[in-house]
Amino acid sequence: MGQPVIFDIAYTPPKLKRNATAEEIAKHTKQRVFFDMSGEDNIFKYITTEGKIFGEEAKKFTMLEYLQKSTGVFNGDGMLTKEQVNEMKKRAQTGKKNLWHGFISFDEAHSKMIDHPEKCIALVKQIFGEFFKDIGFEQSNIDLMCALHLDKPKHLHIHYIFWERAPKVKNKRAAGFTYRIKGKIPLSVIDKMTERLNAWAIPDDIAQKRDEATQALFEHKDFCRAWERDYATKELFALAEKLPTDKPLYYASKEMIPYRVAIDFAAQTIIDTDERVRKADDAFKAELKRKRVALQDIMGSYYKDRLEVEKKTMESEPPAYYEKYLANIHTIEKLEWDYRRRMGNIVLKKVRYIQNNTYRYNKSRKHKTNDKHIKRKLSISGRIIKRSLNGLFDSVAELFLPETNAHSNRLREIEEEIKQQKEQELQEEQQNINYNQRRWDWGK
Repeated sequence: MGQPVIFDIAYTPPKLKRNATAEEIAKHTKQRVFFDMSGEDNIFKYITTEGKIFGEEAKKFTMLEYLQKSTGVFNGDGMLTKEQVNEMKKRAQTGKKNLWHGFISFDEAHSKMIDHPEKCIALVKQIFGEFFKDIGFEQSNIDLMCALHLDKPKHLHIHYIFWERAPKVKNKRAAGFTYRIKGKIPLSVIDKMTERLNAWAIPDDIAQKRDEATQALFEHKDFCRAWERDYATKELFALAEKLPTDKPLYYASKEMIPYRVAIDFAAQTIIDTDERVRKADDAFKAELKRKRVALQDIMGSYYKDRLEVEKKTMESEPPAYYEKYLANIHTIEKLEWDYRRRMGNIVLKKVRYIQNNTYRYNKSRKHKTNDKHIKRKLSISGRIIKRSLNGLFDSVAELFLPETNAHSNRLREIEEEIKQQKEQELQEEQQNINYNQRRWDWGK
């Protein structure tokens, strides 16, 4: 049986030896701008490419929601912001420093151990600290950038690159400090790292503590918020793949019946990305549930008649009447339906935008390997959709809160209407009893 985990590492020095050939120099120059991220094609662009993060085969995998964020990279402290990445790029390009890079690949049986971002971050946090210590680095002086790739679901792997932030080695030839000159990592250190990774992949007595640590990370506010956005993004893309592209997308249309559960779920994932909206949504649904139970015993004949009428309008309401005033709703059931419909239409509008802006090429035709035209079109399409989704998530409260508040207010009004109508029915009933009693007395 082979190793569960493979550890690969190489390095790119700041310059070659004096006796390097022209071919070696040209190759090194190309590699250097790739790994220090100063070139158009570079390591950051490669490890955050959507095709590498997802991949066609990865669509079958359980972690499709992975890191569709502003940067898509992380280290042992968590996911890196755009600002952090920009600062790291600047440091990678300054000073005569080595750039170490490689990958950590898990076999099919153990790939599930890194199928979620929190698992990857926990692994990096636990493993790389000891590795840097063995090399002789100060961990606080190291920039580390990692990314998980899912394009090979049977062999999930983490790409990484690291370098020294500032020179820490005393300069023997002059005053001050310099960067580490030698880039080659001793084989004994690599062996220890490989052994450490394989030990991590095998369950042990501290598994529970590790799970508790990763759970605490997952519950961290910023991380949780980012993960929720990822999950909502995944649901929107999944809907864009399922829903027809040649028909209008309206929640109340009969064509949407098979998809309504998925649409409702996608709406909920978006709502969950904003704490205020989530609380308002939870409060409305809880109030809706309480009112339905509390009002069951006072819903008179008027309510039942209205319910029969409004149930028919739920499925037959044409698009032209989608924005009727809430005042026209008189039953709790129709109010709940209208709430789901309005939330669903917000989702469907964004789904249609994704469909319209997703670049699709003819896969049945032959194309050049790494066709630059296709890659450029896919890249532009991805950026357009990403900006749109960022705008959606930044405006969740603006889009959803007015609907939640309006439906909550209308629910209270319906409650009062039901009570008043019940009182009126009781009065009419009592009047009929009194009238019949008088007629009976008069007949005697």
